[in-house]
Amino acid sequence: MWYAIISEDTKNSLEKRKTARPAHVRRLQTLQDEGRLLIAGPHPAIDNPDPGPAGFT
Repeated sequence: MWYAIISEDTKNSLEKRKTARPAHVRRLQTLQDEGRLLIAGPHPAIDNPDPGPAGFT
């Protein structure tokens, strides 16, 4: 069974995300190596290859 984990940033979260990113990427790699990761990444706010000003959720 696959699960989707969707989250939203809080205001001024960029520094926290920068700090957490290396561990996050290592975890994603581990999941991928174990065959437990289907897809990962940001979600465009609109259905378009380049969401432009709409950004990502």
